[in-house]
Amino acid sequence: MLSLFVAVPLVLVLIAGHTAIRGGHPTDEELTARFLSRESDFQALVHRLDSDRGRLPPGTESVDLADLVQAGADRARMGDYEALLTRIGATNFRYFPASGNLIVLVSNPGDPRATTRESYLYLGREEPQPLLHPRAYASHGPAVYFAPADHRIKGRWFVHRDGPVVGAFAPY
Repeated sequence: MLSLFVAVPLVLVLIAGHTAIRGGHPTDEELTARFLSRESDFQALVHRLDSDRGRLPPGTESVDLADLVQAGADRARMGDYEALLTRIGATNFRYFPASGNLIVLVSNPGDPRATTRESYLYLGREEPQPLLHPRAYASHGPAVYFAPADHRIKGRWFVHRDGPVVGAFAPY
């Protein structure tokens, strides 16, 4: 009986915590639908960044929107990047010129410049990507797991969530 008094509040706290963390963040299905409706804009962002790679100083590990200004992108080019990000519904990006990998940070609905934990991930080369799905942990017993949650949308594009908390409880 005592275990019920401990287990029920724990479950409620974990559910409330998960809901608070998620907040108004879009679901994977919403992110996938957004990608598919704006796929050409996502591809344009990749092509534009690849073409601007030569403007970056040698050995640059990664860049975001602000770094492109320092690399000499003119006002019109920056306007193009900002327009693409707005159409995509993204806050910023992190581009890795050596690999061509790109992380596109996603905004909350209604606030196109808010920071969230969700992102799109583009792999510059086809390479093995460990894909973990939180539901895969349910069979491992009661625990809280921290794991990346990536799932492929199309081609080299993924929905990526940084460090989601997953509560798995064995049925009684």
